[in-house]
Amino acid sequence: MDQKPKHQTIYIDYLARVEGETSLVVKVGHENVEEIKLKIFEPPRFFEGFLVGRKYDEVGDIVARICGICPISHMTTTLQAVEDAMGVIPSPQTKLLRRLMCLSQIVSSHIIHLYMLVLPDYFGYSGFLNMTAQFKKEKENFLQMKKAMNRVGEMIGGRALNPISMVVGGFTRIPSRESLLSLAEEIEKVLPMACETVHLISRLPYPKLYGNSEFVALRTDEEYALNEGRLVSSQGLDLEIHDYPQVFQEQQEEYAYAKKSFLKGRGTFMVGALARVNCKFDQFHEQTKKLAQEVNFGIPEHNPFYNNVAQSLEIYNGMLECIRLLSEISPYQEKPEAAIRPGEGIAITEAPRGILMHSYALNSHGVVEKANLVTPTSHNFAK
Repeated sequence: MDQKPKHQTIYIDYLARVEGETSLVVKVGHENVEEIKLKIFEPPRFFEGFLVGRKYDEVGDIVARICGICPISHMTTTLQAVEDAMGVIPSPQTKLLRRLMCLSQIVSSHIIHLYMLVLPDYFGYSGFLNMTAQFKKEKENFLQMKKAMNRVGEMIGGRALNPISMVVGGFTRIPSRESLLSLAEEIEKVLPMACETVHLISRLPYPKLYGNSEFVALRTDEEYALNEGRLVSSQGLDLEIHDYPQVFQEQQEEYAYAKKSFLKGRGTFMVGALARVNCKFDQFHEQTKKLAQEVNFGIPEHNPFYNNVAQSLEIYNGMLECIRLLSEISPYQEKPEAAIRPGEGIAITEAPRGILMHSYALNSHGVVEKANLVTPTSHNFAK
């Protein structure tokens, strides 16, 4: 009888359909996996370094270029961190419009991820374009949903990507109520497609895997938090965001450019759609809860592969929330104001892949003297 090899090393030189460039090395013993190295080799771009010396009103436009599909997340986080440093309190209208922008960002990113990265893998295609001849309805759903959500960024932010009307203290232009209502109607038309997406993604064959992750997300008492709130976890963490540096720590690995984040004294954790759904499922719209029940999605869900299903539920719930906000906001014109003063500020938002932290120290001229950015990639890396 052949003996199993005592040790085996699996090398994957390049992982396709992930956001970033990485490879994987897995060392397998006779019975257990002995070591895993996720080698994120995309070169560092030194954003934190070249933000130093920039004026406070330049930073948002710069950080929006960090990520090609989540510029709104980085820009929003920067604006709120700078406002925290300078003592600027945004108006209720600004908060609502930023919430809409963040919703559109998360929904749009999830649509891209599920249709262009996930489905080709599960149906055995080299890419999404190769699927379109056989999956015409799915292609149409993808394009229509993406178009509707891009319109949110375009109408409120000035353009779909890298918004130009979002600034410290507010927005340089405010859309009319008629425009907002029209946009709500556009999203309502594609809502059934979001429902179909949940059913489609939930039917995919997922491996059975139990993860013992501590799930971390932003949470408020009032609503499904995206760009404000406290940091909470599935294991009892309840933290004011200014205490982030005392509880979260980063570690550099010699084999990767990205850093790993840990909870001091608690170890690794997971952020993103599954973490958010596990931490605040009760704040979903009732229609979303019903839909989750229809596809047999329950919480807590510990299988990391079900992050796909969590993303699909966030697409549906995000559209419902966009429709609600667009229908309720009565916009008024206001001029963004920000008095320069020295200080240090921090902000944490929910980017599509999880919590995103920016912190800045500004001098009396409003110039950045220190910057620190921690992305969802770092937060999830160790897990």
